[in-house]
Amino acid sequence: MRRWLARRERLGLTLRELSVETGVPAGTLGHWAWKLRREGAAGETSGGSARFVALVASGAEASAADGRIEIVLPGDRRVIVSGAVDEATLARVMKAVQRC
Repeated sequence: MRRWLARRERLGLTLRELSVETGVPAGTLGHWAWKLRREGAAGETSGGSARFVALVASGAEASAADGRIEIVLPGDRRVIVSGAVDEATLARVMKAVQRC
C-alpha cells in the first residue's frame, strides 16, 4: 500500500485512477491513505518522517475576496492560480509542481 500510495502522490493520480491500475477498491486505498497519514503524523512527534503534507488554509477571507487560490510549499515557494481555474488545469499544475 505504501508503494502504491507513494506512486499516486508522485504521479498525481486520483484514488479512482489508482484503483483502476491496481484493482484495489478506491475506498480501501482511501482508508490506507488516511491510516498512513495518521501514522506519519504520529511519527513526526517521535522523530519519524511523514510522507503526507497537510494543507492549511491561511488568509482564506482574502483569497475568497479576490478569487485566488494560493498554495504555499516548503521553502516558501508559492503556487497562485485564479479561483475560477478548472479542476483538470489545477491537477496538471500540481503534477508539474510535484515533479520539481
